[in-house]
Amino acid sequence: MIRDLAIISDRRSCALLDKAGTINWYCPERFDTEAIFSKLLDNEQGGYWSVCAKNKKFLTRQFDGRSSVLHSYFSIGGKGLTMTDFMPLDEDFKGICKLFTNAPSVIENKITIRPDYGLAAEDYTIISPTCIRLDKSGLYLHTSHPVCVDKDIIRFEITAGETGWAYLGKANKVSEGDLQKLLQTTLQKWKNLEMLVDYHGPYENQVRYSLRALQQMVYEPTGGIIAAATTSLPEVIGGERNYDYRYVWMRDAALITSSLTQIITNGELEEKFIAFVSGAMEKNGEDHISCFYAVNQTNVSPEIREIPLKGYLQSQPVQIGNSAADQFQLDAEGNILIACSIIYQKSGKVIYWDTVEKIADYICKNWERKDNGIWEEEQLQHYTSSKAFAARGLELIAPYQTDRDIANRWLKNAAMIREFISKHCLTATGAFAVYAGSEDVDLAAALYVPFGVYHVEDKNMLATIKELERNYCDEHLYRRHLLEFDSDKEGAFLAGSCWMAHYYAIAGDLQQCKKILDKVLVYSNDLGYFSEEADLTTGQLLGNFPQTFVHSSFICAVNGYKQALEGNTSIIKPIKQ
Repeated sequence: MIRDLAIISDRRSCALLDKAGTINWYCPERFDTEAIFSKLLDNEQGGYWSVCAKNKKFLTRQFDGRSSVLHSYFSIGGKGLTMTDFMPLDEDFKGICKLFTNAPSVIENKITIRPDYGLAAEDYTIISPTCIRLDKSGLYLHTSHPVCVDKDIIRFEITAGETGWAYLGKANKVSEGDLQKLLQTTLQKWKNLEMLVDYHGPYENQVRYSLRALQQMVYEPTGGIIAAATTSLPEVIGGERNYDYRYVWMRDAALITSSLTQIITNGELEEKFIAFVSGAMEKNGEDHISCFYAVNQTNVSPEIREIPLKGYLQSQPVQIGNSAADQFQLDAEGNILIACSIIYQKSGKVIYWDTVEKIADYICKNWERKDNGIWEEEQLQHYTSSKAFAARGLELIAPYQTDRDIANRWLKNAAMIREFISKHCLTATGAFAVYAGSEDVDLAAALYVPFGVYHVEDKNMLATIKELERNYCDEHLYRRHLLEFDSDKEGAFLAGSCWMAHYYAIAGDLQQCKKILDKVLVYSNDLGYFSEEADLTTGQLLGNFPQTFVHSSFICAVNGYKQALEGNTSIIKPIKQ
C-alpha cells in the first residue's frame, strides 16, 4: 500500500520499499528512466527485491538523522535484525546498497529484474560465485554470500549467525569495506545537504521530514525537483486519473522554492531553481517556459505510452509520459516571477535577469489568452487563478526592473489583469470564480492571501472562503474543483488543505489553522511522507508518491502558523516603488 512506502535516494534516482523491506519501484540512473523494479504497479509481472525469513516481523524503521539512509528493524524468532538500505552519493558507485546485521536465522533475498517497467526479461551472466552481471540493464549484483539464478529469480541466503550485504549498480567491483566507506561518506554528504535548508518551530520534526522528502526528489545535476517519484498511482482507485509525475513542473517548483525561501536557507537552493529555469529555456530555444521539463531540462513530448500492467489496485491505465506537456499554463509563468522576487528580496542579488525579463514580457503579451489552468484541464478558459498569479508576479518583479518604462508597462498589464478579474471573474455572491463566467469556486484561491494577491479581509476573498467551507470541506480537509471530473469522487486534496491552513494563520484563526494541519498529518505515513490525496472513508493515500507539492505546501503553512504565533504574518508584501 502507498502508506507503507519509504524512499531511498541518491538525488538522481530513488527506490521505494515497503515495511517488509521489499523494493518495489526503482528506475536506475534517473528518476524518469525505465523501471526495473515495478511490483508497485503489477504484483505478478513487476520486478522486485524481497527479504524473507521464517517468523520475520516488522518492528519499526527510521532514517539516520535527516539523511536518506534507512534502518528497518525486524524480529525473527524473538531476536533482532537490522537492515540498512541506502543509495550512495558517489559517482563511481551509483545504485542500491543493503547491509544486514547478524542474522538470527537464514535470510533469503529474492530479486527479479524486469526491465522496461516489467515487460522484458533480463539476461544474466555469472561473473563469480558472488557476482552477476545483468546484461540488458547494464548493472551488476554483488553479494556477501553465493548467488544463483533460478529461471528469472536471483537468490542468495545469509547464513544464520552471519552478517551480510549486497550492492546493485554500475560498479563491477565492490567489497564489504567499500560499502561501509560509502555509508559513512553518504551520511556526511547528507549532513552537508542539511545545511542548505532548516527549520525550527512548531511541527519541527514533521517539517524536517518534508525537507528530506523534497531533497530526495532533487535531480542534483540540474537542481530540478520532480513532482513525484512514481507514475500512474491513481487519484481514484479503479479510475482513469493515473498520470506520470516524474517531471519538473514549473508551477510546483516555483511554489516549492517560494516555501523554502521563507525559512532558513543559505541561498544555494534558490539559485539552483532560477538556474534550472534559465537553462531549460536556453537549451530548448524558448522565450517562455514549458509547463514541465524532463530532469535534464529537455522538453517532454505530449505523447503517451500505455504499459500493459495491471496497475496499483487494478487501476489502469499505467502510462508513461504526460499529455499536458504542450499546455499553456499562465499561472506557472506568474509563480516563477513570484518566486524570483522572493529570492531577490532575501538575497539582495538579482540573478538570471534576462530570463526573468523574458517571462514577464511573455505574460504581458499573452495574459489575455485562455489557458489550461492550475489543474491542467483540457478545457481552455480564462482561469481566475492563472490571471491572479500572473498579475502578482508582474507586480512583485517590476521593482527590480531598472528601465522604468518597461517596469511601468509590466505594472500597467498587472492592473489590466486585475481589472479583468474584477469585471469577469466574480460569482453572483462576489466570490472569485473558477474561471470567467463560472459560478463555482476553487481551492487555488486560498493561495491569493499568502502570496499577497488579495488582502485577507478583501470582501471577495471572504466570500470565496465561505463558499469553500460550505461546498468543498469535509473533516477539516478540502477538495478542489475540476471541470472535467467530479471532484466529489476523488480524495481530499492535501496541498490545497495546507493552503487553507495558511490562509487561516494569516487571518488570525490559529485554532482552525492547527485543526487543518493536524488533520493533514493524519494522512502522512510513519516517515512523514505525503501522497497527493487522501480517501477520508478508507484512510487510503491516493495519487503519486511522494508528492513534493504537498510537502512544500505543508512547510509553507506551518511557517505561516509559526509567524502568526509570533505576531507576524508570512504574507508577501509588495515592495515599495
